Amino acid sequence: MPELTIKDLSVGYTADSTAVSGVSMKITEGSVTAVIGPNGSGKSTFLKGILSFPGIHSSGLVNLDSVDVRSMKRTERARRIAYLPQSPLVPAGLTAIETVLLGRFPHRSAWSNDSGKDVEIAQEALEMVGAGHLSQKFTDEMSGGENRLVNLAAVLSQKTDVILLDEPGSSLDYGHAAQLWKLLSDLAAKGIIILATTHRIEMSGNAFDKVMLLSEGISLAFGEPEGVFSSGDLLSTVYNTPIEVKRSSPHGGWIVFPGGSS
Repeated sequence: MPELTIKDLSVGYTADSTAVSGVSMKITEGSVTAVIGPNGSGKSTFLKGILSFPGIHSSGLVNLDSVDVRSMKRTERARRIAYLPQSPLVPAGLTAIETVLLGRFPHRSAWSNDSGKDVEIAQEALEMVGAGHLSQKFTDEMSGGENRLVNLAAVLSQKTDVILLDEPGSSLDYGHAAQLWKLLSDLAAKGIIILATTHRIEMSGNAFDKVMLLSEGISLAFGEPEGVFSSGDLLSTVYNTPIEVKRSSPHGGWIVFPGGSS
């Protein structure tokens, strides 16, 4: 039963700088957590700090099932934690299925070819994100949204306990974005821990179990959407614009709109 524990995590791009300071959270299996905040608040840096990227300076505790993530060997970590950056680097000239198969690398022996099982998992991942029809299409012929779906499928094909997503809904139209959040909820129901940054505030209130609000690298709120979204005052301050947050019904979803609207 996976459990991700983060305590007093501080992250910077040099030894003398701090972009994220003192963030703590505990995320248990089967949950979807959103990290929200304005541009430059440290959302992407926070995810990189969890994985202790090369060139990243971090301090604090990051444990997965009581094991220090930074002490894991690269292959072991890739088998436990998958990560989708905002702008993945994918070699040119690959089809969608070949791109997704890159996600199976941690599960293969060195220099081994893709197995029939690998191909089956990759195709299944494409189907899960609604991109099965793109299987043989080259990535450099795809739209930004199609590439996003394919890269998400590659992450899913890793079959990890934890998935970190940096703006997974970017470049997606409304229909595919809604499908994405539903997919994340379905994955969480299977016991996977999902941690995703997003600018879609209304999505974070309706599609996630927990929400963390970052501002200038500091966690101002963390908990269930009910607590974080109970008033728009904090959001208005953080985003520097009037924001109102209301429920569509007593037990319905959250509606987020500019203050003064009706």
